Order: sequence, then structure tokens, then C-alpha cells
Amino acid sequence: MDEKPVTQADVVIAGGSLVGALTGLMLAQQRPDWRIVVCEPRAEGPPADKRIIALAAASAKRLQSLGALDGIDTTPIKHIHISDRGFAGAAELHAEHEKVEALGRVVSASELVNNLYLSCQKQPNLNWLSGVRLELLEQQQDQVELTLDNTQKLQTKLLIGADGQNSLVREQLELKSDTYDYGQFGCIATLDMKQPLDGWAFERFTEAGPIALLPMQNSQASLVWSFTEKQREAAEQWSDTEFLHRCQQAFGYRAGLFTGVSKRVFYPLILRRAKRSTHHRSVIIGNASHALHPIAGQGFNLGLRDTEVLCEVLATTDDPGHFRVLQGYEQNRERDYQAIIKLTDGLVRGFSNHYLPTVVGRNSALMLLQHCSPLKSAFARLTMGMKP
Repeated sequence: MDEKPVTQADVVIAGGSLVGALTGLMLAQQRPDWRIVVCEPRAEGPPADKRIIALAAASAKRLQSLGALDGIDTTPIKHIHISDRGFAGAAELHAEHEKVEALGRVVSASELVNNLYLSCQKQPNLNWLSGVRLELLEQQQDQVELTLDNTQKLQTKLLIGADGQNSLVREQLELKSDTYDYGQFGCIATLDMKQPLDGWAFERFTEAGPIALLPMQNSQASLVWSFTEKQREAAEQWSDTEFLHRCQQAFGYRAGLFTGVSKRVFYPLILRRAKRSTHHRSVIIGNASHALHPIAGQGFNLGLRDTEVLCEVLATTDDPGHFRVLQGYEQNRERDYQAIIKLTDGLVRGFSNHYLPTVVGRNSALMLLQHCSPLKSAFARLTMGMKP
């Protein structure tokens, strides 16, 4: 990676977390004739990210092809169980039925982003600027002029905003968003299990809120539990013992016995989608463009596909910021956005409603999913990030 000061670039990426680092790496490899710059506020190394991520099968395959999963212990998801506790409706997806090695893989976000960061360091046409944040941007006819918080100025043909839910790029471009507050809070933690999950992932809808479990190494599981605000206020006061008891009580024993729990992290759950993701010589991707409920684990996978499609439309162009290039990207992404948002939002609303006709309807839908092979296969391919 070239350490010389850069004032001119073909592409500048604001944000060096998962989607930003991945975009930088893919563009640098794809276009060795371009100068790529990644601006990351963290002073040293990649951003800290303590999440556990469920990679869809297509996402895992793409990252493996880049070497981004080398040296990382990923846990395969071989089976997915979806159920509404206390009711008959349930459905299961199995890798062998879909003729794939795994439906997805579970990976540590910190390990993945570190691998991406190290790979970026090896690209001769990529500059990684640490400890700097975009402060101002000025869109000009043939470029965007950026002012960083260290007063350095950059000129670029294309600005990519990969700077997360609170995107400064989105704000400065005045890209409006549709936002829906679910009135819920996600609780993430790691559970110790008496027995390993053996490749099983669970999505259980309970009276105490949806609970997702992902298999991990060493007889552990990644937990995402959705609470109402009132439930969250109570849960923050629970001891480890009480948390385990209440979680076991809510989830049941289908996954076995919970024996330990890590420190919990709570965060608000919203649905946000930018009305537009492109502007003059600028584009926002990943969480800067869309934020999803974690119920189906699709957030990063959707962002990864942003990167893939953006790289596809930039593969042969001489001008990365040209209007037609960015218009093509935005049009290409619309169908995927609609499908995934409809899936996640529908699950949240459908399984958060205790109105009897809704309960009957959703359980009938789960039973139909379980017994209708074409429907099950289409649903599985959607969650795996594959075309039907």
C-alpha cells in the first residue's frame, strides 16, 4: 500500500468497516489502474466490531474467493429451525435438501474486518488513511472535493459513503430516508451451551420477543433477543443467572441447556432506507443506505451485494462517477432491496402481533413453508443470497 500523501483519487471510500474495507479491496484488485483511498476514523487498524455475523451462502462463497476468510474459524449453518413457540407452526431448512454444503456460515466480524484490512494494506493502488474523518464535501462538475478533519483535501471522481447508520456522507448529500422505529431493542450476547448446536440455527418467536441463536465454536451460541422498551429496561437489571433463566424460559429447551452468558449489549431496532442511494458523483452503500431489523440476519449480506453490484458497474467504465454508471447501480439494486426488506419487515410485524387471526395466519404460513418444497426452496435461496 502506497504511503505517499494523496490529493487526487479515482474513488474515495468514507468508512473502513466491513462494507467499506471490502469495497476498497475489491475495487483495488479489479481496477489496478485506479487510485483508491479509504478514510477510516479509527486511529490504528480496522474499526472495532464485536458482532457475530451470519454470512449467507453466497456471501461466504464470495469472501472465500477473496481469501477474506483465510485463517478464520467459521461455523457452518447446516439447518435452520423457525417456530412460533406455543403454536403448531414450524419450518426447517436443511443444507442437504438445497444441495449445498451449508446454508450459511457464522463468523466473527472483528476477525473478518481485520482480514479485509490486512488485504487492503497489500494493494499497491490503495491508500488507507487512519484517524481521519470526512468533514465537508463539495460536488463539482467532474469531481467531488473532500475536506478531512485534519484539513487535508482530496479530489475524487467518485465518493462512496460506507460510513454506517449515522452516515455523514448521507447527511451532507441531503439524501432523505424513510425510517420506521419498531419500538424494540436488540440484545446481543454469547451463550455457553451444555451441548453444541451442531450446525443448527434457530429463529424462535416467543411472547418475550423473537430470539435467534447461531451456532459457534466451543459449544457456544450467538444470541439476538428482541425486547420492547419496557422489557429492555428490566433486562438491563438482570444478573447473569436471571438472564439465563428468563432466556431459557422464553426459548424452551429445543436447543438444549444454556449454562453461561457474556456481557449483554442493547441497541435500538429500526428500519431505514434512503429514498435515493446516489447523487452527483456520490453513492451510499451498506448501513448508510439501509438498516434492517436483525431478525433474518440479512444486514451485512445486503451490504455485500451492494459492493458486488457497484464493482460490476464500475468494471469497465473510464469515469466511475458518471451519471449513467450510478443510475445503473441504483436500478440494479432495487429488486433486492424490496425483497429483503419485505422479508425482514414482514417477519417482525407478523410475529410481533398477538391478534388471533394474525397468529393463525402466520402459523398456517409456517406449515405451508414446511410442506411445500418449491416454496421452501425459494425461501432458502432468498436467505442464502441466491437467485430463485
